[in-house]
Amino acid sequence: MGAKTKKQQFIYSISIGILTSIILTVLFFFGIDNIESKDKHREKLEVMGRFLRFQSEAEATISDSINLLEGYLAYIQTNPNISEEDTNRYLKQLLSKKTTFIRNIGILKETTIIWNYPREGNEKAIGQDLTTIPKQKDEVIRVKKTLKGIFTGPTNLIQGGVGFIARLPIVIDEEYWGQISVILDADKYLKYIGEMAKEAHLNIAIYNEGNFPLKPFYGDDEIINREGIVLNVEKLNSRWKVVIEPLGGWKGYERKILILKWLAILVSTIIGFFVHMILYTRYQLNYQATNDQLTGLNNRYVLEYYYETVLKKAEANNRFMGIFLMDINDFKRINDNYGHKVGDLVLIEFAKRLKSIGINEKRVFRLGGDEFLILVSEINELKDLEDVHGIIREESAFTFEYKDMNMEVIPSIGLATYPIDGDTLDKIMNVADTRMYEEKRLTKEKKVN
Repeated sequence: MGAKTKKQQFIYSISIGILTSIILTVLFFFGIDNIESKDKHREKLEVMGRFLRFQSEAEATISDSINLLEGYLAYIQTNPNISEEDTNRYLKQLLSKKTTFIRNIGILKETTIIWNYPREGNEKAIGQDLTTIPKQKDEVIRVKKTLKGIFTGPTNLIQGGVGFIARLPIVIDEEYWGQISVILDADKYLKYIGEMAKEAHLNIAIYNEGNFPLKPFYGDDEIINREGIVLNVEKLNSRWKVVIEPLGGWKGYERKILILKWLAILVSTIIGFFVHMILYTRYQLNYQATNDQLTGLNNRYVLEYYYETVLKKAEANNRFMGIFLMDINDFKRINDNYGHKVGDLVLIEFAKRLKSIGINEKRVFRLGGDEFLILVSEINELKDLEDVHGIIREESAFTFEYKDMNMEVIPSIGLATYPIDGDTLDKIMNVADTRMYEEKRLTKEKKVN
């Protein structure tokens, strides 16, 4: 195999190494992304667990207030003629048992406020028809039409301040009569939410569903841009959007993942390099075992296997084979006079000429020193071998020019054929060797004469 083949093998092995590196990098990146995804998922589950505990506590106050309102509604429905004095006494006793954020409880006849507890501080609201209040109109009408309770807020109150309002319809004799409402102090309740969120190590933003994602009524609206988890929370036929993240933000995985990916690239590159080295080294070892290192021609080891292969074809097809054994006349003189470096250059040039001879089914081997062999197979007639012999003789002789030296390079050639001169490689080569040295002897005698 020549230099071109070596180059091709180098390109092949390095391509396999690069492909291996790319595949490993992709697999490593997939695994790293999977690890990142699992870490993020685990963190989100842990944050969700904290939020559920927070939600349970945050909703407990609202639930208590709604339960109280439902209890009061049942009391009114069973005592429709109860006096204001008895009502005040009932509510005072009921509220004294609970620590709540209740600011006041009111009753609407149709859509107008007719009563508030406590009255003090809430007088301004009494007599107000809430359908004339833009921010409460739709909620009041919705309760009247659907006969279903609703929880809304935060809402600006007529009497001043801000509150969350739970409204329940009052139905007497299966007909709408009015509404009962409980108002939670929004400032106190949101402060309470903030304290619980801090204890739960959470940042929270809360939106009324219609305002999402533009304007939260509580919290930092930038949470949603920081991959905050968006949750739906429903309470008394009303929906909130809640966005949560850990206090201090999500853990920074970017640095860890970047390091892992750089390590993956490094490891993949190293493995790819080793794959390239293994393939190319294996090729080199195989090349060294089967090829002459100086000329790149196949050696005697390959000749024996090649001969067995073409012999079977020749036997099957009843064809001839020709073995041309040759060496360079006076090659020892070239080495002695000009040195082994020049001798090597002569051998390399001689090998190139043998390889370039245009003969079909031809293979060239170097047996050692200045001894070469050409095996030509698939010959139909013996006279064809004579023609091949002439071509080899003509093409293999040349003038070698090196610096100011000109040397005539002429080989002695011995031809032996299968099956005339033998059927084994050794027999045929012995015949060829004898004929080659006979030609060499005759050439020397001509020079002497």
